[in-house]
Amino acid sequence: MLPENVMSFLNRAARDARTELPGRDGSLFLSGVLDSFALVDFVAVIESECGIRVDDADLRPETFDTLAKIEAFIERAGQAR
Repeated sequence: MLPENVMSFLNRAARDARTELPGRDGSLFLSGVLDSFALVDFVAVIESECGIRVDDADLRPETFDTLAKIEAFIERAGQAR
């Protein structure tokens, strides 16, 4: 499960995009919740809330495309600390 502030960011982004947050395996980019500009802000929230650092190589839409992929990434990054 994603931290509350991470989910708040995504819910706010969905409202701003006038769409609904997709399910666990739905694309955040295809649904319009995230785009390349919002991704940078979103990663800053993840780093702050989860105490991890996202390497430039991981700063790609496919890494953060779904809630499931985000959860898996945070878990892996947390284990690597």
